[in-house]
Amino acid sequence: MDRREFIQQSMVGATALSVLSFRGGVPVRADVNAPGEPCQTDNQAGSALTTGDVHNYLRSLGAEWVQANNTVDTFKAGGPGFTVQGIAVGWMSYFGSLRKARELGCNLFITHEPTYYDHRDRDESVFSFAAARMKREFIGRSGLTIIRCHDVWDRVPEIGIRDAWARFLGLETEIEARITTDQSRGRPFCGVYEITPVEAGTLARRVAGKVATLGQDSVLFIGPERKLVSSVAVGTGAITPFRQMVEDLKADVVICTDDGFSFWRDGSLAIDMEYPVIIVNHPCSEEVGMRKLAEHLSEKFPQISVHHIAQTCMFRSVPSRRGLL
Repeated sequence: MDRREFIQQSMVGATALSVLSFRGGVPVRADVNAPGEPCQTDNQAGSALTTGDVHNYLRSLGAEWVQANNTVDTFKAGGPGFTVQGIAVGWMSYFGSLRKARELGCNLFITHEPTYYDHRDRDESVFSFAAARMKREFIGRSGLTIIRCHDVWDRVPEIGIRDAWARFLGLETEIEARITTDQSRGRPFCGVYEITPVEAGTLARRVAGKVATLGQDSVLFIGPERKLVSSVAVGTGAITPFRQMVEDLKADVVICTDDGFSFWRDGSLAIDMEYPVIIVNHPCSEEVGMRKLAEHLSEKFPQISVHHIAQTCMFRSVPSRRGLL
């Protein structure tokens, strides 16, 4: 479910886990076990792990909340019948990340976000761009199978996207609450946490220190720095609906992402409300969760080499310098 759809209805086994630094065809839908159906992932002795086994396992993790006929967690290239030689995990299936996966001997890439720049990877117009066509041709030649793990991993408790992000930020004492537009049985998209009272500006600098390790050299901040806050709300990736996080979660400050916060709409309201908002880059809020996914798969399938291809902040801040203009 993408942000617009959502608002409108408003994780090292035998082989070491590899961490690499990286900055920033047409989808094939295959028959797989639907969420809630028996998950056949533990192969008979001596049988090879297939891409379908991995996909079925991932889907089983979200059996309570993922709708089989309404999910982006499908094959984006390849299919279920290939023997897994190695698994690469990355937040985004960037062209460079896919090439790195093949260099590492992986023929399965698990991505959290789209491959072809559209939430459901159905926008054929992107292939008017040479880069998109080259990417599709490479995927076809390389024999890569690409599986998206999004709707499942957003909501997996403790090691999924939202909980991993909150723990990375040092948020531990959660207040049980759910935004009104989130009626799923899964772990809530957004959460609110109690913290020791602190000035909002100080909290923003702490968050900035955290995301600096992910390549983001600063955070954006709106509102009064001196306001004392004792509760903070966070969201899942792009799902950081400002108004609901304020009204439903009753948070004193919210941490949003640049893909989940509209400056002209939410920013202007926050200014008039004198309400503090901390804004981070979308991939930074989900990178820790993708590390956890790679670790989890390495433990689940210890016979297979699993590599986490790290991806950092998508942009760099470029300060002005006197005398250049």
